[in-house]
Amino acid sequence: MPFFIRNKRSGGNKPKKLGGKKAQAKRKTDVKSQQLEKRGKFAPNLDEEITSEEEEEYDKNKKVIEEEDELEEETAQEKKVRLARQYLQQLQEQRAQDEEDKLDDEAIRTRLREDVLEASGRLRKKIADSYLEPEADDLKVFRSKKQRLSVTCITVSADEKYVFSGSKDASLVKYGMDGEKLGTILGGRKGAKDSHVGHCSHIYTIAVSSDGKFLASGDAGGYIHIWNPETLEHLKTFKKHRGPISGLSFRWGTHTLFSSSHDRMVMVWNLDAMAFVENLGGHQDAITGLDAFMRESCITSGGRDQSVIVYVLVEDKQLRFSGHYDSIDGVKLINEKTFVTYGQDGYLALWTTLKKRPHCVVKAAHGYQSNGIPNWLTAVATLINTDIMASGSMDGYVRVWKVDTDRHKSVKPLFSVPIPGVINSLAFTTSGSHLLVGVGQEHKMGRWYIEKSAKNSVVVIPLKKK
Repeated sequence: MPFFIRNKRSGGNKPKKLGGKKAQAKRKTDVKSQQLEKRGKFAPNLDEEITSEEEEEYDKNKKVIEEEDELEEETAQEKKVRLARQYLQQLQEQRAQDEEDKLDDEAIRTRLREDVLEASGRLRKKIADSYLEPEADDLKVFRSKKQRLSVTCITVSADEKYVFSGSKDASLVKYGMDGEKLGTILGGRKGAKDSHVGHCSHIYTIAVSSDGKFLASGDAGGYIHIWNPETLEHLKTFKKHRGPISGLSFRWGTHTLFSSSHDRMVMVWNLDAMAFVENLGGHQDAITGLDAFMRESCITSGGRDQSVIVYVLVEDKQLRFSGHYDSIDGVKLINEKTFVTYGQDGYLALWTTLKKRPHCVVKAAHGYQSNGIPNWLTAVATLINTDIMASGSMDGYVRVWKVDTDRHKSVKPLFSVPIPGVINSLAFTTSGSHLLVGVGQEHKMGRWYIEKSAKNSVVVIPLKKK
């Protein structure tokens, strides 16, 4: 029979539970047992055999209950601190995510802006002032025993993995950027073109497609050979020009190949179909150089006709420029609207497609010979869409220039790198981290000048930034 104590204030009968600390502890244990029962989790029976899985489950449940007890014992102030910390952590994570998204959006906007400017020929990256003058000890020399004669042309793949060089001995050599020789295509003897796969005469020009799927090389016999750059497998031979091949260039992002020759013709090829497309005339003398970039057009230099022609294929028109007083030996694009020419008069001339005469001319860009005649410029390279350019001659130096294509157009010297021999070819890597130099004892077109102290090789100049 339950025992009641009358509540004196209320005057009613209310049951009151009696018991000390032991009774309260027992009630708390019963509550915990009820919580386990509700969750369907029970402590192991001491009379039964306990498996390892049951023991782990029991320890896990016990740990959860202890954590809940700690939370129950948490004071109001501690709870506020804990929630505040969680809130601050969420804010930090959200801010970091917002900054990352903002950076991604900004990078996308910058890339799109550059693509638009590049397509319109108005992209100009000013990087020339950031370069340091290279030390002589930094230069690397690539040489192959199978490429014995003067190196006449070089090119580097867009991913900067491979360097290819052509030579007067009709051989092609493939290097890695570390200087390792990865492959060689030997040249055949003169007159053995029917039995030899490859070149049998001096190689004058070489080019690789922007995606690295095709390598093209042209020789003095008028042959263009197409190769697989990875395996150096021979893919196709074109023989349509009637004179030596003086220039090869791929349209960026495509497999359209432009070729120029001493027969005064420019030809267009589709390498996806391995077929000839069309030929373009206009020059009155042997074409000595050719270049192309993104647009459906190419630019050529006409040697002793002292002219430059831009062929605009879409509109089927030609833009003609003149300004040298001697043979123009080459032309290079800076962007779609700006280009440079060089030649036997020692001139280094800066042009735009908006004016028929050069905006700026550097006379005797590589100094004078002992007889007072300017040194003949033999090679020029530009880093597309930037303000840096390099030139070579027979004076024993490669000169690097800063090109100002803004309102006050000018060409100013940055530094010179001593390299003995005839500089027959120059090429920048896509990122501008290296400048490659094709060096020979002789000029690629003849033997009227010989530098016996030079080494027939490819010299790599690292370009470090401040």
